[in-house]
Amino acid sequence: MRPKQLSFLPKQSVTAHREHGGSIRGGKRKTARAIDTKSPMHIVLRSSRARGALSMLHPKKRDPVDTRAHHIARRHGVRIYRFANVGNHLHLLVKTPTRIAFQRFLRELTGVIAALMTGATKGSPGRFWDGLAYTRIVTWGRDLKNIEQYFIKNIFEAAGLLTRRARAAGLRVIPLAGWG
Repeated sequence: MRPKQLSFLPKQSVTAHREHGGSIRGGKRKTARAIDTKSPMHIVLRSSRARGALSMLHPKKRDPVDTRAHHIARRHGVRIYRFANVGNHLHLLVKTPTRIAFQRFLRELTGVIAALMTGATKGSPGRFWDGLAYTRIVTWGRDLKNIEQYFIKNIFEAAGLLTRRARAAGLRVIPLAGWG
């Protein structure tokens, strides 16, 4: 006889417990963000407004975005393994000590970068980010290697060294010395 499934257990896939934000949960009920303090997490912050003078790769904004991200991470005890600024979005591979530290890091990072890019002050209207930050728990091993390849491709694409066509054709990038 087959055991009956308990009705109070959620019927969600494994990936639903590893991913949150972005366009994944659009129009659905709110759920808690999955956070694992023992595994790295991939974060994507996307802004469709970050073009031209508002681009995070703009010569006057690139260094301040990068240094503030690392400074905020240190303040909250979050370790940044990889960071890729692609202009209209940021990729981060981080490890956090606690849920609270991660929440505070994400809240401060998004607020500080939005204010830096738009010149906005507290209480001024307008949105910079497209939506919730996308986060995904990365497992050690093959998943981590694939994420590192993805970061390298994004860095090359941001620098104009890798076209989308070459990326779509499956071009693999060999990591630079000291990268991984």
